[in-house]
Amino acid sequence: MFTESRQFEDAQQHAIAVPSWKQTYDQITAGRFHSSLSHVTVGDLSIFRELLNQRVVQYGQAPARMLNFCIPLSVPGACSLQGRPVTLNSVLVLGGGEEFVFHLPPNVDSIQVSVPYTDIEILAPELAEHLTTSRQRHPVIEVPDNRMEPVRCMLTDAFEQAQENPDLLGFAGTQKLIRHQFISLLLDLLNEVTTGARHNITHATHSDIVKRSQSIVMASPEEPVTVLDLCHTLRVSRRTLQNSFQLITNTTPVDYLRSIRLNGVRRMLSNPATANNAVREAAGYWGFYHLGHFSRDYSRLFNELPSETRAKGLAAQVNIKLS
Repeated sequence: MFTESRQFEDAQQHAIAVPSWKQTYDQITAGRFHSSLSHVTVGDLSIFRELLNQRVVQYGQAPARMLNFCIPLSVPGACSLQGRPVTLNSVLVLGGGEEFVFHLPPNVDSIQVSVPYTDIEILAPELAEHLTTSRQRHPVIEVPDNRMEPVRCMLTDAFEQAQENPDLLGFAGTQKLIRHQFISLLLDLLNEVTTGARHNITHATHSDIVKRSQSIVMASPEEPVTVLDLCHTLRVSRRTLQNSFQLITNTTPVDYLRSIRLNGVRRMLSNPATANNAVREAAGYWGFYHLGHFSRDYSRLFNELPSETRAKGLAAQVNIKLS
């Protein structure tokens, strides 16, 4: 896990600092250049956010063996990639090693995510095929605004929390969860670009999917299991998994998996043998790096604060020693 934030006063120095990209930045508008670059690396997943105050043309070659996505957060002027116009509702996609020309207006703000192609190929094979066979014709994908805005908010929030709490990302399980969270956001956003027949399945099949999901989770109670894991292992689409959980359990697979991890935190805090762990440490161990969301979800599920659970565990620890 690696996090970094830097400021620049030269466009090319900024370009060189973006990891794995072979590129040149040329400043077009007159004035003092200033930019910021924030970078988070989780395993093979690379995420960075950049803000530049001048009009810049970027050109070069995208990282090899990766699918590279860009989500604009602010597009205050004319912008284009490979000659195609880019708006606030665009998702930009470059294949591994693809050459590009990107014209950016002053004060453009964006988050860019580079995902190993093999990850997308395993977790969403239809999407991987679509993006690699069509990337030259469709480097810019337009998405409805009502779908883009929530994703922009979630991406920004998750990225900022990863930067602010790097210690919580030292756990292998948390690193896996944040990687899958960012990939899931991209897959949800681009789900409509893939085509394929939708098969009607029976109630019994939905029930079996939930039952097998439960077995997978319980087989490794301390190993974080994600929605992407379930889809890959069960060989079902995200839509099918979602429908199955909604029909059988009246909840979503994301909420279900979150509850499993919250229960893991509760066991750690309430067990006299492990109650010495700080709430922050227990949260990080079970994959929670956004402490505000963690505390809210924990209190909602158990009707008490994590600190209250820990206090009970410590009290039980004292009673055991006195007995």
